[in-house]
Amino acid sequence: MNPIVRGALAGTAATGFMSIAMAAGRATGLLGKPPPKHITERVEEEAGVRHKLSEPAFLSSWLLAHVGYGAGAGALFGLGRRLLPSSDITAGLLYGGLVWSVSYLGLMPGLKLYPWPDEDQPSRQGVMIAAHAVYGVALALIDRRLGGEEPRARMR
Repeated sequence: MNPIVRGALAGTAATGFMSIAMAAGRATGLLGKPPPKHITERVEEEAGVRHKLSEPAFLSSWLLAHVGYGAGAGALFGLGRRLLPSSDITAGLLYGGLVWSVSYLGLMPGLKLYPWPDEDQPSRQGVMIAAHAVYGVALALIDRRLGGEEPRARMR
């Protein structure tokens, strides 16, 4: 299977595991509004369509946006998997951290879709860092299960 397609499929599934971690954060009161919901709401407000959407349509839009972002990040993982450590756990933790960093230390605040880390709740950041770790590890393990490349030979 093409590694980009395989990564996108693995990313879609890994987003489900990430969502479970986020739901646990919400259940404990540590997360508040999930960032994908906040970000999608801002995009739709800027586009002038948020007020036109019913609550079920908005729910569908932010869930689809979240899964789409996870699939896209998974596709990039598939493309660059050979550059990461051979251990799926290590590769997943590194990649999940990279996705969190790019998203929350640059892209989303830079686009004014989400607050900078020093303006956000520390507990929400902790939940999201943990959720991205879950995403990355699940992504790497699912990618391997779908036929991802064997780990590179270790140098002696």
